Amino acid sequence: MENSEEIYVGVAPEIIYTQIARVIEEIIESTNRYREIEELKKKLVPHIKGIHRSIDTCSYAVDSSYSVPPIEIAGGYIGIIQVAEIIVGNKCNNPPVVKAYVEYHPMRDITSVKARLHERNHLNQALERKRNNELFFDIAFIDGEILYRGGVDKESLTNEERKIVNQTIDKTKTALELAKETDTPIIGVLKRSYSRDISALHGLIDLNINDRLLMTMILEPGQFYVQGTYGEIYEKYRAVLRDKDFAVQEDPENMSRIRRRFEWLDTLVQQYFSRYREDILVAYYKPWTPPGALAVKLEIYPTKSWNIEKILSAVIPQTGSTGFPVPVDYVDNLSSISLDTKRLVYNLVKSMISHKSPQLAELVTKLMNPQKPI
Repeated sequence: MENSEEIYVGVAPEIIYTQIARVIEEIIESTNRYREIEELKKKLVPHIKGIHRSIDTCSYAVDSSYSVPPIEIAGGYIGIIQVAEIIVGNKCNNPPVVKAYVEYHPMRDITSVKARLHERNHLNQALERKRNNELFFDIAFIDGEILYRGGVDKESLTNEERKIVNQTIDKTKTALELAKETDTPIIGVLKRSYSRDISALHGLIDLNINDRLLMTMILEPGQFYVQGTYGEIYEKYRAVLRDKDFAVQEDPENMSRIRRRFEWLDTLVQQYFSRYREDILVAYYKPWTPPGALAVKLEIYPTKSWNIEKILSAVIPQTGSTGFPVPVDYVDNLSSISLDTKRLVYNLVKSMISHKSPQLAELVTKLMNPQKPI
């Protein structure tokens, strides 16, 4: 068409700039509380320690990933799960193992729930093999929490999901018993943690800074802070809620948040993992490298010959360029599911159904959203 003009459809730049400016003001307002943070630091200093030695270990690590979104076909959902394991260290170097699982769910995608169950199964198998002298490693990393959170939101789960969640909780308890039996501390690395427990439990309920950022401001490289066991954290929240000063605060939003956090802990710690409430520690450390790295949040299950200082003397020196322990970075990368894998699974499903029933394949394997092809 002659004399036509190309029309650009999008968001006007000035709108973007205005929104960014607003976000920047909100970030500064919520984090610019240096005086209060300095006061909090003074309270925590007696409990902050440094790591002055490095322990060479063989480290086992496991992580799982799942397809997001799943392959959505007319006949339901096809989910892909990959679980990666590795054992690394100066005195050991086992080749990595990656296993894939393909799941079909006709009504609701529950791949994310199944992924953690597969991951716990692999962890337990590794610990059993160590017990049987078939594998050797000193410590075990998992990418994420030790105390599985799935049960906390149990009301929103289907019966099938609830069954899988309960299995995962049971597998987690089995892992802790095997770790105790084999003297293998378990370290959970919580990357996406936005908890605000530290400030809430020290009278700063309106401090909108998550614990990882707060400890980044307080700790120096090579230092660590042990917040306590989940049982201790739970009891501190109980004390805060019973405190008469808390009851008269005119901050309904943050008071409600603290009550919800206590209820969350009550479900996790009292109902699902009451036996282990005094065994799992929450700790933070600030790595030496890379410069400017955020503090790392850990859940730690110490064992007979591995106390918290010894564990962190093994963990902190293993921190890599991302700020997280290198074994965790390895399995995180290895477990990632590529688009090529999704395409391969979809094409194989379509092809194999076609061999059995071409007409059915043409119908049930149609993508629900063709605008987003595999």
